[in-house]
Parts: sequence; structure tokens; C-alpha cells
Amino acid sequence: MVSSAVGAKETGRPYYTMALCQRKFGHRNVVPHFECSAGPAGAGSASAGLKSGATLKLGQHLSKIEVGKFDPRGYNCAAPSMTRADKPKCRNKALVAGNTVCLGAVICSLFAGPAITTRRVVAMSNARHVAPLESSISRRVPPCIAESAFFKSLPEAFPWPDPGDALSLRVLKEYGGIFVARGGVVLPSVVIFPDPNAVAQWQSNLSTEQVELADIPVRLQSAAMQALMKAREEAFQAHLRISPRGRDAAQRSYDETLELWKSRVNPGLQHWLGRGLLSVAEAERIRKSPAREQVPEILDLEKRGLYFSEDFSKSILFSVAPPGASQHLSMLAFDVKEHDNPVVRSILEHHGWFQTVRSDLPHFTYLGVKKQLLPSLGLKMVRNGDRVFWIPDVACLPPTSP
Repeated sequence: MVSSAVGAKETGRPYYTMALCQRKFGHRNVVPHFECSAGPAGAGSASAGLKSGATLKLGQHLSKIEVGKFDPRGYNCAAPSMTRADKPKCRNKALVAGNTVCLGAVICSLFAGPAITTRRVVAMSNARHVAPLESSISRRVPPCIAESAFFKSLPEAFPWPDPGDALSLRVLKEYGGIFVARGGVVLPSVVIFPDPNAVAQWQSNLSTEQVELADIPVRLQSAAMQALMKAREEAFQAHLRISPRGRDAAQRSYDETLELWKSRVNPGLQHWLGRGLLSVAEAERIRKSPAREQVPEILDLEKRGLYFSEDFSKSILFSVAPPGASQHLSMLAFDVKEHDNPVVRSILEHHGWFQTVRSDLPHFTYLGVKKQLLPSLGLKMVRNGDRVFWIPDVACLPPTSP
């Protein structure tokens, strides 16, 4: 369990009004619980409703509602596939719950007076998405994105990047299909994990299963693993195999994504240095830069035609993800050894596994739906030879390099 408490500043006027509270909390899928405490004696005549040091607790019957769990009373509205499009279905129940607590906050404000301290406590489970209660997402998303099926299919509190965060927007463009996955999976609460600890902590809260395939341990989220095993069974009936491409075919750590990134960056720097298109000083500076600073520099070099894929012919993002951005961190991706076989690809699709990263031929992503439903989730089909990839259909995301 993770809890969050936010304190209110002391003020000479009631801190909450009913309208303000409704605007802040009434339509969300999180129900806050308020505690109001009176200030020191003599703090003001408006605090006459409470004695010094007394505490008035309101909305206690709502305090155990948790984000990401079913609530029998329907206040929470956080079904496994809750998205912006699902919001109207539970708005009335959420509004009733929110109004109950908001009314309590107003009462606290009136009685506790200028010395009021208002505390908002939100209980958050370690399932589904854990996101900040306060959000300005709708204010910073361009209309061309906000009106897209892809955006509407994202989790309710998905942290859409700021317009100036070109790296995160590019990651969404290249790898964003995973964020509309269904089928009872848990999705990352960030576009790019910042460090090893963030990845390890998030992964530790998932429901996962591990099996040994071709003498290689494979760990995935439970729903993804169950679908993969069904696909393997169908393949076996057709005298085919579906096996991992290597020891890092499924779950990866942050450090593993960093090493893979370096396995493309360092040879690339050496290659372009040898071609005389990079100076020794520039190559060494980029090599020593922290990952978060190095990634934009590599993408800038690619704008000049200096590509960092394995054969230096296309963007590095078609080969490996930036550190902290790989779909393998979510344990919903699997690299398949037999990916060249179209029958194998068809069997995987039948069980919810699709290719979502262009030019990464062995890579499959568990989306947990039938193929015909993918366009309704905001994914479009892109062909590359005899391969089909499903990527976010958002026209105004930054353009991609070759």
C-alpha cells in the first residue's frame, strides 16, 4: 500500500468551497478522506465549532476505497480496463461519493476557521495505475491528440508528456502501443523509468509467472504468460515451436536496457568517428554522458544522418529502446526465435500478441485483444515487407526518422 497526504496552508478564509472541491475531486476515480483539526485556542472566533486540539473526521466510511481495486459500492470506478472513454459509466456513483467528502471538507473549513489544517489521505493499492491526484493533463494535451482514439484508450491518469519533452513523445510514437494493452495486465505509470530503483520497485508489485522454455527462464505478467502458453500449445498442435530468442527475451532490468543501449551507441560513435563525421572530443563527451542526456544527443546526430542501428542504416530506436523505455520492463514483451514463420506470427496474434515496434522483427507485445479491435484502441497497421506492425495512430506526434 502507498499512501499520499497533502496538507493545506493556513488561511483566513475557508480553504474549500463546495464547487472547488467538486472541481478538484468530484469526477475522479479516487475518493479522498478529510481530517480537519482545530488550531490553538484563541486562533479565531470562527473556530468556535471545535475545541482546541479537537479533530473532526468526515467521510470515514469512504476511507478504505483504493485505487485500482473493485469497490462493491461503485465509488472507485477503477475497473481493470478503466479509460477516459469508460469514465461516464461510473460518474454518478463517483460524484455521490465525492460530494459526500467535499461537503465534509466545507464543514471543516467553516468550523475550524483560520487555523484549519486540512489533510487529504488517499489510499492507493499496488495494483493498476498509481498516479497523482492533481493533474493538468487535459490542459497541456493538444486537441489533435486529446481527440484521438489512442489518447482516449489510455489509462485515466496516464502522465502525458509536456509538449517540450521531445524524448518521451518520441518514445510514445515508437513504443506507445503497449499503453493501451488490455487483458487484465498492469501498465507502467510512466513513459520512461528514471532509474534502476524505479523499475525494480514497479516490477516487484506485479503478478508474474515464470516458466523455463528451451532451458531459458522466462518471466512475464501472469495474463501475458497464460496467453503465451496457449499460443505455444496451438503451435505444438501444428508441429511448430514458439521459443525465446535469448536469455533476455522477456523481463529485463533497467541496467540490461542500459547495456543494450550502449551496445549500439559505442560502436556507432566509433563508426562515425572513423568516417570523420565526429570529432574525438565530441564522441568521448557523448560516450561519458548520463543516459538521460545521451539519448537526445544520439537522436540529434540521427537528424544529421548519423544513424546508430546495428548496421548504421536507420534510427537506433528501431533496434533498441532508450534506457528505462523498453517494453520488456513491463514484462509484456517477448522476443520470439521463430519470428520468421508467418504461421507462428498468426498464432501469436490469435492469442493477443502483436508486433508493435517497427523493424524489431523478433519483438512481440501482449495487447490482450483480438486483431479487429486494435483500431478502436487508436492503433494503426503499418506494413514492412510481409510484416504488420501496430503503432499509435496520432498524427501530430513528432515525426520519426528513417
